[in-house]
Amino acid sequence: MTDLGAELCRFISTEVLLEEDPSAVGPDTKLVDGVLDSLGVLQVVSYIRDEFGVRFEEADVTPENFRTVASIERLVRRKIQGS
Repeated sequence: MTDLGAELCRFISTEVLLEEDPSAVGPDTKLVDGVLDSLGVLQVVSYIRDEFGVRFEEADVTPENFRTVASIERLVRRKIQGS
């Protein structure tokens, strides 16, 4: 897992799910239709915007793009490379 993926796992575990163990979420943990609700997705979007400077279009925030940490990481990398 990359540093970006590890940081996303840590944030989702500790800040969104309020788990004490930052390893509670891994790269393939099912998030959408799993542990994240719509508010959780918004928290992740805000975190990525603030931490990495990535802006999302409404069309980017789909179940496919937020299904796992790995899928979020791919989206963030595409957005960064497209900037």
